[in-house]
Amino acid sequence: MSKAHAAIAEATGTTVPVDFDGTVYTVPTPVDWDIDVLDELDAGRFTKALKLVLGADQYAAFKAEKPRKLSDAVALFEAISAAVGVGSAGN
Repeated sequence: MSKAHAAIAEATGTTVPVDFDGTVYTVPTPVDWDIDVLDELDAGRFTKALKLVLGADQYAAFKAEKPRKLSDAVALFEAISAAVGVGSAGN
């Protein structure tokens, strides 16, 4: 998604599709992320932050795609970050 599309999604409160490894995840724009996402990232609990952004069902679907590794989770979070127009996961 382009930055312009991400800005429109943010302004209208819609979700953003994120295509990752052939699966399309739907995430809220960063302004709609729960503040707990930031708390989890600040505390270094990356997987909890990812679960909060994806929601329990999408996170379970992500984990069900075997094999999954930390590098996959980081790549997914970076794809989400790019789709919603924010910086990288800070790897």
